[in-house]
Amino acid sequence: MKQIHVILEMGKDGYGVSFEELPSVFGFGETVEAARADAKSALEGYAVALGKCNRPVPEILQGEYELVYQFDMKALLKHIEGTVTKTALAKAAGINPTQLTHYSTGLKKPRKEQCDKIISALHRIGKDLLSVS
Repeated sequence: MKQIHVILEMGKDGYGVSFEELPSVFGFGETVEAARADAKSALEGYAVALGKCNRPVPEILQGEYELVYQFDMKALLKHIEGTVTKTALAKAAGINPTQLTHYSTGLKKPRKEQCDKIISALHRIGKDLLSVS
């Protein structure tokens, strides 16, 4: 099945949505759930608008496709707020808690290596939580 990569980014009033394969299409939602719903609507609306203008619909939008969501770091840290503390995540990732706070506020943008550490730490925390019976 074809995949469309959806990037969720934290904005002032919610989550912005963009698409790697379709850079001219955007969406927005005040919550992650609303942003995901708007992502689907944006793609459907884009395909309909192209059809009405007698323009070709990109192949990736023809037939079935799957949306694969990816958060930017600021949006990810906002999304997990209240579930995993920044202190616990910083400890698990081996990152200074102040630095993690800078990432969550958008004051600084983490390098790829830091992003990988944070995501790996979240996966380890999730795996530990799943092992609890």
